[in-house]
Amino acid sequence: MTLHARPPWSDRGSETVETAVLIGIALVLLLSVVQAGLWWHTRSLCLHAATTGLTAARALHAPPGAGQRAAAEFLHRAPNAATDPTITVNATPETATVRVTASAPRVLPIPGLQFRVTQSAHGARERFTTPGGTP
Repeated sequence: MTLHARPPWSDRGSETVETAVLIGIALVLLLSVVQAGLWWHTRSLCLHAATTGLTAARALHAPPGAGQRAAAEFLHRAPNAATDPTITVNATPETATVRVTASAPRVLPIPGLQFRVTQSAHGARERFTTPGGTP
């Protein structure tokens, strides 16, 4: 009875290793696409929150903090989409600026990787004027 030994250069099992590596790479690519989508969604939410805050802050006789409250309420209605938001409102008698900064949820488990987004909206405040005169 003769036993046939495999030659030392046999590539038996290499397909399994190749498949495992390719599946790992495909999974990272898929999660990267999902992460990019969450970043884009958080960016859109921050921009809309800044615009909503600006609309409230630039209204005629708007109370102090109206822009910040409006932006915070907008972000509160979209839970788990923008984490640890920071809202800054700078208002002068002529203009108002609302800046919203938040983090996108993380899908990729990479330590230290953070997706911060900052969006702002700027516009003139409403006020009464007279033709040819000053306010």
